[in-house]
Amino acid sequence: MGKDHSGGDSGAKPVDARVARRRQDPIGRRLRQMYDDVVSEDVPDDFMSFLEKADERKSDTQATGHNEAQQKRALKTES
Repeated sequence: MGKDHSGGDSGAKPVDARVARRRQDPIGRRLRQMYDDVVSEDVPDDFMSFLEKADERKSDTQATGHNEAQQKRALKTES
């Protein structure tokens, strides 16, 4: 009799690798199908709008940071 991970006797026989694979294959196929279904779904308009606004803010922040860095360099070279 086999032992479970807690050290007790589980009474279960070891599973043959082929048997385990046969059990897992249908699960894997179903999970892949579910993933493919989710990936192929359209993104809701309100979420796309949210993402576009976030991208705009990120671009604005990066542009502002870039301009500030240029101004600081210009001030250093003038000194």
